[in-house]
Amino acid sequence: MEIAMEQTEPTEYFNRLLTFARHLSWAELLYTQFQAEMEVAPPPEEPSEVRNHEWRWFGLMCYWYASLYVVIEAWAELGFSDPIIDRLLAHPKDFRSLLRRHRNAIFHFGKSWVDPRTADFLHNATHVHWITALQSEIVIYFAKYLDHLEVPGDQENPFHRMVEAAVNWLPYREAVAIDGLVHTISSGRDILARHPDNGSIHRKELENAMDSCDSTLQEGRMKWEALRKEILCEAFSDDSVPSQLNPT
Repeated sequence: MEIAMEQTEPTEYFNRLLTFARHLSWAELLYTQFQAEMEVAPPPEEPSEVRNHEWRWFGLMCYWYASLYVVIEAWAELGFSDPIIDRLLAHPKDFRSLLRRHRNAIFHFGKSWVDPRTADFLHNATHVHWITALQSEIVIYFAKYLDHLEVPGDQENPFHRMVEAAVNWLPYREAVAIDGLVHTISSGRDILARHPDNGSIHRKELENAMDSCDSTLQEGRMKWEALRKEILCEAFSDDSVPSQLNPT
């Protein structure tokens, strides 16, 4: 991952980072709502419920896709670079341009009920893996980008708190569930560190719980990396991700 701050005034640059965070958080919000709707299983004997479900997931999908293109525009403007994301954006099927046209069709009033700009993007099934990979990879990149921003002296990195305060959202470094488990383990370890071992059964239970969480975390990370690589392979329409693009 390349971390390079543009040659702009710090206040201006951080303002642009917050703006990027806002658009990325909105794209993630729509993605999350789309995923939740896709898990809904209306009873087939209720045609109206099936129709409502289909209309909701299609609308959420269209707006998620369009909002992600705004993030892609900002990605280029801010000069971000990452081998996986750059490779996705340079996909040989030119999904980036197709997504731009889809965004224009969604966010501008058109003359046709069936807009060919949206149909062109949705026609190729590979786009599903491509845009899913792109969404998560940009969120992961941004979390790590904030981690690596330099802070003068020994001060604590304030940028995650700054983003959370501004947009009420934080990018995940791996996956939402994994980040949540990492936070839980960290909180549990802090509690143990603040209280000397007194041999109590409650402390022993907490220590056992932390050990169990550690095992679950390692298993979750292995499954997440396997899923991440699988999605990337599908996005690239290949059997494997090139070595320089292997998720780390």
